[in-house]
Amino acid sequence: MTQLDPAAHRTAVVEALGVLGSGPEERFDRITRMTQEAFGVPLTFLNLVHGNVVTAQSTQGWRQGGSAPAEQVFCSTTVLTNEPMVVPDALLDPRFRDLAAVTEQGIRFYAGAPLSMLDGTRVGTLCIMDATPRELSAADLDLLRDLARWAERELGHAIDRDRVTRVLEGLVPEPVEVPGHDLDTLVLRTEDGGGDVADWRLATDCALHVTMGSVAAAGRASGLLASAVRGAVVARTETAMQDAIGGLEAQITADLSAADAVGSLFHLRLDPTSGHVVFGDAGHGLAVLVRADGTSRALHSLDLPLGLQPESVPRSPATLDLAAGDRLVLCTEGVLALEGIRHLDDLADLVRSEPTGTAAVERIRALVPADSRRDVTVVLLRRR
Repeated sequence: MTQLDPAAHRTAVVEALGVLGSGPEERFDRITRMTQEAFGVPLTFLNLVHGNVVTAQSTQGWRQGGSAPAEQVFCSTTVLTNEPMVVPDALLDPRFRDLAAVTEQGIRFYAGAPLSMLDGTRVGTLCIMDATPRELSAADLDLLRDLARWAERELGHAIDRDRVTRVLEGLVPEPVEVPGHDLDTLVLRTEDGGGDVADWRLATDCALHVTMGSVAAAGRASGLLASAVRGAVVARTETAMQDAIGGLEAQITADLSAADAVGSLFHLRLDPTSGHVVFGDAGHGLAVLVRADGTSRALHSLDLPLGLQPESVPRSPATLDLAAGDRLVLCTEGVLALEGIRHLDDLADLVRSEPTGTAAVERIRALVPADSRRDVTVVLLRRR
């Protein structure tokens, strides 16, 4: 496989950060502002070097988001080094005395620290400039390094969020057509990923498998572990219900334990021809059956969440049969935090009041606040 040259690799990593052109961000501006105050300089920059361009992702004393040709910027040299670069007087340094920043803007002093990602790629700099020549002490250099490490962490979080976003996008399965049934779904993910697990797919025997669950873990681990759980679910599409949850549990319990996480799951298998449903509930408890006659009942068992069920106590699948007009609703906890929905009975009332699953799902969508910090996932299955 052909490898990118260092400059092209750097550009690829900078683009993967997903911050170019995003406009001012307080998390970066806070760093440049503190750097300016710490050194008492008129200009500070958090620059990203990509292609033949250097872009000011954040700056104090200069135009935010401005770019300049790399050959005209101190930072294109700094980014090639592992240590901070200090230019006490640019007029006396043959490398930089002809730069436009020196000849036109009057810059005499420059100091910059490279910003590296976890793989070692240097993507930019945190730098300071002044129109007056000056020196930096060893303590000053240590401070600049510390501030640069802060900038690296913020940039690293951007890559982490991008990874989580890609993972979360992969958590949403494609729509499926189920003979004799309507399947309506709603999957709304938060930026950092709240850990909802949802999957629906047809097995080779045309049976519909639907899974709803959640993973509770610290930070962004929830979204990543949810991806692992869903992968284990998908791998068991052809597995009989009595073996599906147990096998999945054996596969992912170690990962959940390592992350000090808890996972719950509701998994069902529908025979579209007969409407017969076999289901298992591993501590999820957020499913309700709404019959065509208006009655409803919650579906749950006494089984514990994934990894907590004693080995001596087998999982206990249950069954039900869907008649024409019956609706089966699965959701995650984010739904029960919405205005007017605090219990499964409230969800059943909402579903009962709408003529179609699509209308019910859209009504739930309308209840989700624009600034919601919780995943919201709903699956509504109706037999025609």
